[in-house]
Amino acid sequence: MKKPLAGLLGSTVLSVGVTLGVLAVLGWVLGDLGARSATDVTVTFDQGHGLRVGGQVRCRGIVVGEVSDVRLQVEGVEVDVSLESGARSLLMREDTRWWIDRPMVEWSRVGGLDGAFSDRSIDVDPGPSGGAIVRVFEGLDEPPVLSQYQEGDLSLTLSAASRGSLQRGAAVLYRGVRIGTILETDLAENATSVEARILVERRFAPLVRDNSRFYEAGAFDLDLGFTGVRARLDSLETLMVGGVSLVTPNSPGEVAISGARFDVASEADDDWADWRPRIPLQD
Repeated sequence: MKKPLAGLLGSTVLSVGVTLGVLAVLGWVLGDLGARSATDVTVTFDQGHGLRVGGQVRCRGIVVGEVSDVRLQVEGVEVDVSLESGARSLLMREDTRWWIDRPMVEWSRVGGLDGAFSDRSIDVDPGPSGGAIVRVFEGLDEPPVLSQYQEGDLSLTLSAASRGSLQRGAAVLYRGVRIGTILETDLAENATSVEARILVERRFAPLVRDNSRFYEAGAFDLDLGFTGVRARLDSLETLMVGGVSLVTPNSPGEVAISGARFDVASEADDDWADWRPRIPLQD
């Protein structure tokens, strides 16, 4: 017995509706899976600083990926990043550093000007090539003073009574020549002193010995005595920005190793000016 035309049309419409519904669900699932597969790493920042989906991810000035999602969390912002295939093995490494490129004005430098005239982007500095593969990172609150470290650089901790000339980004000097950088300063755990973490470039690492001395740079001294006026004026950079100077005795001790700690004097002793050790530098 033939079905009425209305019944046939109803069945057809119902069948088409079910098919479209299944396709819609399947499309949503595939789209969600596609979005997830596009995420290589997730980086958490305290603040988003205007970062948007589609923002560039750059390493050493080269675009290596883009922001695929930005999510507001209870504490901070989660950012999903999609990387180009050639960059994954380099950047998905432990100790890789991620930060949002944005305008920064400090005594020691002005940075992030690209972010002032364009959409925010993420800059990344790869970790050691032998590091473990990871997919979740804690982003930096602000751009690092140095975007790249080299194997053999010497990391030291300095302790001073007050911050004084120990400013983030300021120079570590030897005979007025910059040999390193102050990376960060903070109060000691017991709040009785200030600690600064510095990095001495690999080439100059042999200059730092266990009997070396550090003192504050950026000083301006004016002494008036019977013999006349004596003045000491450091370079304009250290006078404005600060920094720390290093001296090593004529009989150098053992070469310092990363993690060593040194005290910082407020000024140099007079006899330190006579120290002129012969120390070969690294190539």
